[in-house]
Amino acid sequence: MRWDIVTTAFEPTAVTLGFLAHHVDLGVNRIWLHLDAPNKELEDIVSGHEKIKVVRCDGAYWKDSVKGKRPWDFRVRQSVNADSAMSQSDADWIAHIDADEYVTNAAALFAFLAQQPDQILSIVAFNSERVHVRGQPQPHVFSGGFRVPFPRIVHRAQPLIYGRYARYLQKGVAGYWHGKAFTRVSSGLPLALHRAELPEDVVEEDVQGRFPGRAILHFDGMTKAHWLDKLRKKVPNGKVLQPHNQARINQAQDVWDHRDDSDYLDDLYRHVKEISGFQALVLRLLGRMTSSGVDVPAKIKKVFPEAHVDLSPAAVDAALKDIQDGRVPTSF
Repeated sequence: MRWDIVTTAFEPTAVTLGFLAHHVDLGVNRIWLHLDAPNKELEDIVSGHEKIKVVRCDGAYWKDSVKGKRPWDFRVRQSVNADSAMSQSDADWIAHIDADEYVTNAAALFAFLAQQPDQILSIVAFNSERVHVRGQPQPHVFSGGFRVPFPRIVHRAQPLIYGRYARYLQKGVAGYWHGKAFTRVSSGLPLALHRAELPEDVVEEDVQGRFPGRAILHFDGMTKAHWLDKLRKKVPNGKVLQPHNQARINQAQDVWDHRDDSDYLDDLYRHVKEISGFQALVLRLLGRMTSSGVDVPAKIKKVFPEAHVDLSPAAVDAALKDIQDGRVPTSF
């Protein structure tokens, strides 16, 4: 069984290399890597790799796209790129995922996909979310544990564990909890951010299934600066992009409203993206905490042995700062 992934990336080189190396090592058929802005350093490392198709989303690319020009909403750009990859893929299944999302539990997932009857067009794979335990060392940006979402939107344990910061979490996670989809390439379905767009005349349960385990690791911000930058993109000109769950809206709006208050933002990150040792213990007892079992630095060395990258939080923050001024490229 052949599987592809498609992503639109505008990240520090080290972050994107981890994403690419991980999935190449898993045996991906092809990674459709759409560069939302120039990254010569990354292209020099990965161009020519048989598993990686680099697509430079420059002015010419967008002029020839279905939109005719570069959409201002990054989510629209992601969907257009995903549909383009779907139309060209020669794989059996394709997943539209972001550069901070890693397929895991791969053997069970791909065996499950291979067993699906022809009428099943899409399979949802659910996610866990990376979290740091305060006081524990962070040797690189891929370290840390993972929170498993609670089974209900408002779980009675959430306010007891997180107090007033529970308003920033849905099902106990700061990002999304409803997973990403693997879709049959032969279906030709449009690929939205989390699901394939199913035909209106079908019953969802008849054509879409669910993988019974967790199969996506969501890092949701490699560092505090990376997380804050991600939230700022969701609030262009002070208005939160819709749709998002209420917890994500609360995060993004607070980041905007307190954008000049570093102490406030430090406190927000400390309580939304970090947990105490006691909170970690409670989550483990509730079955809501796990580890990744993925050694990303080792995978980069294996897949890109000539690449020398610094995965420390400080180095990734410095690289992020270098690219922030090019958020909306004018000559790419």
